[in-house]
Amino acid sequence: MERSSIIGLVVSLSITLYREMIERAKHLYRISVNDIAAGRYDIALFHLEQAVQLSLKAYLLKTIGDFPRTHSIKDLVELTEDNCLMRLSEEKWYVIDILEDAYTGARYFLRTYGEREYVEAKNFVEGVFKCIGISIT
Repeated sequence: MERSSIIGLVVSLSITLYREMIERAKHLYRISVNDIAAGRYDIALFHLEQAVQLSLKAYLLKTIGDFPRTHSIKDLVELTEDNCLMRLSEEKWYVIDILEDAYTGARYFLRTYGEREYVEAKNFVEGVFKCIGISIT
């Protein structure tokens, strides 16, 4: 296979992966609403954390061609070097802490969250989406 064919294949796969990651991030965001309807704030926050993580990794894939295998929202934001994301994360550092706690807590521990944490986290996710150009619809 020629080098140009290989490069074309890699680019095509990256575009496909990027689109799938964005669609999954949007899906996770949307299903968090269903979690709330069922009274599951813990799972809703877990889904929002996953939405942020996937969207940031997709953004890194698009802008630098790869993404790290980390679960840290803080690290992912830092790697983007995006002013909008950096500003948002500085203003909403406590939401990142809640989301990162929910990532672990929803799977391994009994954590209790409420509407206030969910609303703050949902607004943060919407801000991340806006910064990186993802339409929620």
